[in-house]
Amino acid sequence: MKIRTQLQLLILFMVLVPLLCALSFPVYQFITSPQRYLMAGYKEIRKLEGLDISTDDLDLLGVQLKKIPSNIETMVYYNSTVLISSIPDIKAGTVMTPMDLFDFLRLSSGSYNYQLQSLGMRPTRRLEESVLNPLSILIICRAKMPKPRMDKDVRKWGGRFLIFPAMVAFVIFEIVCAIFLINLSKTISDSITILEETTQKIALGALDTKIAPPKGRNANEITSLAESLEKMRVSLQDWQDRRTKFIMGISHDLRTPVALIKGYTEAITDGVVTDIDKVKGSLSIIHTKADQLEGMINDLINYVKLNNTDWLQTLEFVELKPILVEFTGTAAATAEAYKRNIRVRIELQPETQVKMDKNLFNRALENIYSNALRYTRDGDSIAVEAVETEKAISIKISDTGIGIGEKDLKRIWDIFYRGTNSRREGGMGIGLSVVRTIIDTHGWNIDVQSTLGEGTAFTITIPKNTEPVPKVGRF
Repeated sequence: MKIRTQLQLLILFMVLVPLLCALSFPVYQFITSPQRYLMAGYKEIRKLEGLDISTDDLDLLGVQLKKIPSNIETMVYYNSTVLISSIPDIKAGTVMTPMDLFDFLRLSSGSYNYQLQSLGMRPTRRLEESVLNPLSILIICRAKMPKPRMDKDVRKWGGRFLIFPAMVAFVIFEIVCAIFLINLSKTISDSITILEETTQKIALGALDTKIAPPKGRNANEITSLAESLEKMRVSLQDWQDRRTKFIMGISHDLRTPVALIKGYTEAITDGVVTDIDKVKGSLSIIHTKADQLEGMINDLINYVKLNNTDWLQTLEFVELKPILVEFTGTAAATAEAYKRNIRVRIELQPETQVKMDKNLFNRALENIYSNALRYTRDGDSIAVEAVETEKAISIKISDTGIGIGEKDLKRIWDIFYRGTNSRREGGMGIGLSVVRTIIDTHGWNIDVQSTLGEGTAFTITIPKNTEPVPKVGRF
């Protein structure tokens, strides 16, 4: 439920409850009013067929009934029949002779004051003065005689007893409304309080503080906002962890060549190495490590640039088959130099185009292929396959090398991570992380399957008509 709706409900109930309380007593009096039953009976009379009463008399009867106060008990008598009655002792439809009517009035006259009126004649309280023509309409009204003062409290409590059910009903209604309003306001205040407390902790650097607002049917925009902030917190925490690992990885991998350069330089400067051949050998090592260091720095710079997705604005549609043909031609020459067997199968339509950065795509393929060369032995096989369906293009690079262990397979995409079989090799552990970043940012998918001792297969799936999606903060 939205906050606006919740506040509107709150205002509505604040206005509605007092209004209902103010209207409750008039409504109750109307519902219990004898006049209501009189007018209902009057309407029923007008619907009767064969009743020997003129329309004018019926209209006059309706006018007279409306004039009768609501606390007066009334009955309408015509042609020895009670047509309408709000007197509890006599029901509508009762057949009474004039003598029976007189007897009833006489016996109850000790408790009630009676007033009789024939339509068109003035009212009278004396029965003998009334004109009781069997074909005239007689309106009989009665009211209780005032009781002695000693019964004042009894009458007062009797009146209160009549309105007691209504009072109980409205008290219960008000309690229910109060509970609803309290719960509504608590939901809003709890959401705001939790959001405020957790965001303050996060602002102070406690990124492990989870934002977990109350959920359920009373969820509102604040709850949705808190869920979005929780996703941002998780992403920020993950980015911070990656950044920490990134810095630690850089420090670790750059320390080795720097230490060697520093050591050989000090040895030459301090005169530890004086032989000209040894000096040349030391300088050669320094040059090699400097080249290695330069290569690492370039890899890092390229990786950071890759995470800046401005390059997505320069993507263009290119034909995929010529790119793969060129790549596999170079791969075949490299495989021959490394004494590897290579198998190529490209089944793509010549006109098939993919929106991409050609250089980055080639870099991803080269990184995967370099790993295949590095972790295979002389005589092993490497296969490059590309097939096309109606929905996607699949590019697979597989080998029959040493494979990847199950525990390493889950982390091969992490930057600076080098598996058990790769720790003896050179490199910083950036290659596959670069591949994953390129593939993800293009909006494609990559999957790896490997069995230790049998080989590894990387499969790139390019959905057709898929726009690249910016993905930042990978390190």
